[in-house]
Amino acid sequence: MLYTLQAMEREGVADLTILPVDEYGLVTAEQVANAIREDTVLVSIMFANNEVGTIEPIAEIGKVCRDKGVLFHTDAVQATGHVPINVVEMNIDLLSISAHKFHGPKGVGVLYIRKGVRIPSLIIGGGQEKKRRAGTENVPGIVGLAVALKHANEHMQENAVRVGALRDKLMKGIAERIPDVKLNGHPTKRLPNNVNYSIRYIEGESILLMLDLNGIAASSGSACTSGSLDPSHVLLAMGLPHEIAHGSLRLTLSEFTTEAEIDYVLDLLPQIVQRLRDMSPLYPKQK
Repeated sequence: MLYTLQAMEREGVADLTILPVDEYGLVTAEQVANAIREDTVLVSIMFANNEVGTIEPIAEIGKVCRDKGVLFHTDAVQATGHVPINVVEMNIDLLSISAHKFHGPKGVGVLYIRKGVRIPSLIIGGGQEKKRRAGTENVPGIVGLAVALKHANEHMQENAVRVGALRDKLMKGIAERIPDVKLNGHPTKRLPNNVNYSIRYIEGESILLMLDLNGIAASSGSACTSGSLDPSHVLLAMGLPHEIAHGSLRLTLSEFTTEAEIDYVLDLLPQIVQRLRDMSPLYPKQK
C-alpha cells in the first residue's frame, strides 16, 4: 500500500498521513484516532509486518475507524493462514491476501470487500468479478488459492504451536550463540513463523550469500525489495541506525520446516557470522 499511496499523493489525488511506529513496529489505535481528519476516507494498516513479524492491534484500530465512519483496509498478506482473522469482529471493510504466503500458487490473490462498500472498477471491460476487474479469470490459480487457504485454516492452530516452538528455538539459539545481535519486531506479538535479527558489524547481503552456498534460503528485508541494497525502511522507521539495519537477517519458517533444519542453521550461522566479522574493518578485534 505504501508505494501505491505515495504515487497517488505525487499525482495530487490523495493526501497521505504516515503514522510513526515504536521500536517494535507497532502503531496504536489512539494514534489512528488522533490522525483521522474530517476529510479522511481510508485507513490502511498491515495486519502483520512481512519483515519483522509484528502483529498490529487490528481489532482496536477497526473499532476506531468504524466509530469515526472511515473505511478500514488491512494488508493481511503475511497473516492469512497463520493467525485468526475475523472481518466482522475486527470491523474490517477491505482486506487483501496473496496465495503464495500459505503455499498457494503465485500470482493470485483476494480482495475482500464488505457488503455495502463501493469501489471503482480496477479494469473496465467485461463483467468478470462483478465488473470490478474485467478479463478472463485465472481459474486454476483461484482454485489453488482456495484449496491452500482451506488447508492452512484447518491446520492453523497446530501449525502455530509447532512452528512457533521452532521459531522460539531459533530466536533463542541466535541470541545465545552470536554476540551483538538485536531481535527486530515484538518478542511475543509476532507471527509464529518469523525471525528477524540485526547482526552488527557485517552486511546482511554477505550473510545471505554464504547461507545460500550452504543451502539456506533467507532474506535481508522484504521479498519486494530483494534487489535493493538500501537498508530496510521498516527497520529505519523502528529507529535502527543505517549501519545496524544493513545487517538484518530474516528467516521465515513454514509447516514443512523441521527441527533438524533449525539445528543446521544454528550450527552454521555463528560460523558464517564470525568469518564475516573477522574480515570486517568495523568489528572490534578484541572481541
